[in-house]
Amino acid sequence: MMTVLIAGLPEGAELESVRARVHSGPHFRIVAHAYEPRIALAQARVLLPDIAVITRHLPNPEADLARYRLLRDLRALDPPTGIILRRDAGESDRPLGPGAEPLDGAIHEIRRGEADALWEALVTIGRRRATCDTDPTGL
Repeated sequence: MMTVLIAGLPEGAELESVRARVHSGPHFRIVAHAYEPRIALAQARVLLPDIAVITRHLPNPEADLARYRLLRDLRALDPPTGIILRRDAGESDRPLGPGAEPLDGAIHEIRRGEADALWEALVTIGRRRATCDTDPTGL
């Protein structure tokens, strides 16, 4: 069973859509949800989720920095949390910062609304973690 933390989405239709996609398979279970990055990190420190789905919740530089810090801090946990970064359709593909570059099985970037891409990223990270393959942090 892979545990999943969802960060950056308020209650509503988009969160329910992400929840439904994560729960569409028997191998993934959402253990926590937080809108604010600092709350998500506090939850992650206690729960040590296998995977975090992070969505941009405010399109501004401060929110991007908070999102990067959350990604970096989740990757610094032991074991590091696998990341699925959901980007807005018009958002640049550039990395959020050093160590936040896509890394197969560890950090995946998808566009919001791409349910199949979300599922593929969940499965890829889940397979890597299930085989106990070393998960390079890159940070």
